Amino acid sequence: MDSGLFRTTPSGRAGLLFALFAFFVLPAVVGGQWLKIFTSTGCFVLAISGVAFMYARLGMVSLTQVGLMGVGGWVVLRLNHAFDLPFELNFLAAGVITSGFGMILALPALRLRGLYLALVTLMAAGGFEIIFGTFQFPNGGEGFWGVKSSFSAEFRRPAIAQSDEAYMRYTIFVCALGILLIEFHRRLAPGRAWALIKRSEAAAMSAGVNVTLYKTWAFGIAGLLAGISGALLAGSLGLLSGSTFRASESIMVFALAIVGGVNYWLGAIVAATLFRILPALLNDWGLDADLSFVIFGAGLLHAVIYAPNGIAGQLMELGSVVGNKIEPVFGRLRIQNSAAKEKTELSASIEISDVSVHFGGVVALDNISASFTKQVSGIIGPNGAGKTTLMNVFSGFVSPEGGSIGIDGQILTKLAPHKREHWGLRRSFQREEIADDLTVFDNVLAQLDGMGLNPSQNASDVAHALDIVGMSEHSWRPAVELNNFERRLTDVAKCLVGSPKVIMFDEPAAGLSSEETDKLGELILSIDKHTGAKTLVIDHDVDLIAKICEETLVLDFGERIAFGKTSEILSDPKVRAAYLGVEES
Repeated sequence: MDSGLFRTTPSGRAGLLFALFAFFVLPAVVGGQWLKIFTSTGCFVLAISGVAFMYARLGMVSLTQVGLMGVGGWVVLRLNHAFDLPFELNFLAAGVITSGFGMILALPALRLRGLYLALVTLMAAGGFEIIFGTFQFPNGGEGFWGVKSSFSAEFRRPAIAQSDEAYMRYTIFVCALGILLIEFHRRLAPGRAWALIKRSEAAAMSAGVNVTLYKTWAFGIAGLLAGISGALLAGSLGLLSGSTFRASESIMVFALAIVGGVNYWLGAIVAATLFRILPALLNDWGLDADLSFVIFGAGLLHAVIYAPNGIAGQLMELGSVVGNKIEPVFGRLRIQNSAAKEKTELSASIEISDVSVHFGGVVALDNISASFTKQVSGIIGPNGAGKTTLMNVFSGFVSPEGGSIGIDGQILTKLAPHKREHWGLRRSFQREEIADDLTVFDNVLAQLDGMGLNPSQNASDVAHALDIVGMSEHSWRPAVELNNFERRLTDVAKCLVGSPKVIMFDEPAAGLSSEETDKLGELILSIDKHTGAKTLVIDHDVDLIAKICEETLVLDFGERIAFGKTSEILSDPKVRAAYLGVEES
């Protein structure tokens, strides 16, 4: 069991109290039309939670959520009138079907992000709007669409929620379950994978994350929540209208999710309250409900300029009196149990054989060959020499036109990028890829999620790695609080878990002081003692390379110009001319 799964936070405890208040008190004090308004608000809380989840966890904008609500409502109405099935079965069917639609929408997300993904999902929402407007929602008629001129068929509500008051409680309960579903995912392996994908898809793949799987998974969850919310809305009203699920409503829902605050459960409640309750209040006060759009716009400006975490973030800041930075006891136990860690020896050499990479007419690598046999080796060269391209060939981000890379009998170029991490390949990037949404411990643990190892073994492995790099005392600090050197140490710890065989560092000393660079060099030299892994280091710091690397490969304009013992390489006239700027005599 993941130790962080049931950790409580101030916002979580406040959320529980709010849910209890909404369940026991609200239905008893409101009546008449307001019962339906509060029920529909609960439905939109669930739908907006899906939008906020996509944006907060993956940084993706999905503008189809309201359209998918319409699909869920359509499925429930069709099954109810055609087969008179229990509400719970219709409800589950709606969730499964809309989840499938959500996964289909994940296909463009595999290649698109930002504005282009938003446009594609908005077009899908427009398609749903046209279908709903043309064919309307089932009302007991015959045929596939089930529409007839007059509405007479009755809707079958859950047996335990026949009255409006009971149905409101039913909706609040389901809404709470949906939010818990998101929260559990956030705290488990999917949440760590999504945080890495949001930070960098390349870094996620190098950590063994199957990006396609987890993106599809996320869209499926958002679709599931949308379908369930649409089903609940159909159960509340008994009949739906195409005007409820316009594409413009999806845009409004996303904007209000930003206003409410996508990083907090309270944000979805604030957004749904503005969307459903505010217009009803304006009507009750004798004002035009369209004035709510003016308020929405002011709220959006406020969020963009003054409140990046939304209204919910501001409320949580006001309510946070006591910090919760005390490290959990279980976290300390994991550090204490971190002593046992087997060393994996890699006796064979790293064989680079005639690797060539072309980008159009540009030759990035030209028949590069080398055989690294030492425990710590270097790769140097001026900017544009092909060093990072070679590392990307190792990682699988770039496919070579020719040649191969073999390590310990394994041809890496035959493995998918995330499979190379499972085999034992680790790498860092020029910019450390630490997800701010995760703690130090969870950032390192994300490296092991796809390996199928025992959770307690994973915890011990992570604790041992943090002990090696000197970050044990910071295990439960949010990564956003770390300084540059601490982030780099966390990045190194990610490379030490899961019995690594080869570790590649791409300019690990970039941005570090001389003292920090010296400490990092000593840490890299100790990797062999702790893990037995071979290490490749790319860096422009010649002093660091000279100090820690026994052998070095020098590249220039994609060609190998020297390879051998580091001290000899650095005194080679060709290297001095190409890399150090000294003319060859």
